[in-house]
Amino acid sequence: MDYNNPPLGVETPKLCCIPARPLVCVLAFIGVVRGIATLVFYGNWGERVADVIFLLLNLLLLFGAAKNNEPALKWSQRVVFLAVILAVIQFMIWPVMVASFTASGLADTNNTMTEIEDLATKSYAEKKKMFVRGMLSGYALEFGTFLMIGAEVLKYVLINRLWQYAKTTENIVIGGNQYIVP
Repeated sequence: MDYNNPPLGVETPKLCCIPARPLVCVLAFIGVVRGIATLVFYGNWGERVADVIFLLLNLLLLFGAAKNNEPALKWSQRVVFLAVILAVIQFMIWPVMVASFTASGLADTNNTMTEIEDLATKSYAEKKKMFVRGMLSGYALEFGTFLMIGAEVLKYVLINRLWQYAKTTENIVIGGNQYIVP
């Protein structure tokens, strides 16, 4: 399918004025780079299972957008729908975990006292400060995860538009007359 010369009466999918296919490729490439960076720079493999899954999903999405035919885009649509579901699950889990981890003081890597000494020596003001720090870290992670969900939903909408466009243009080309719009 020739993406640059669409049949008459059919416009290529866009988001505002940005063509959808290059935008999906850029978003998927950013997702791949993010996935590789988190795997390289944040070592523990047990905690990075979600990053591996998102890396693989973005690679599949990049392949589907590059292939740009109806079956590949349909599978890309399913892949992005799975990524949206996983992002929502992360939205429900991560902020609570990070806020609790920070508020309890376990996020402090320079903890030199034992747990009993820590509880005995911390004043009310220090505990309140740790609570606020945990709450702020939870809100920050909620915001970041919300942005991730928004990016995944945007990918889904764009892939859906590309899939509908590919389906329509393949039907026109198969029919033999590019001037008739179904």
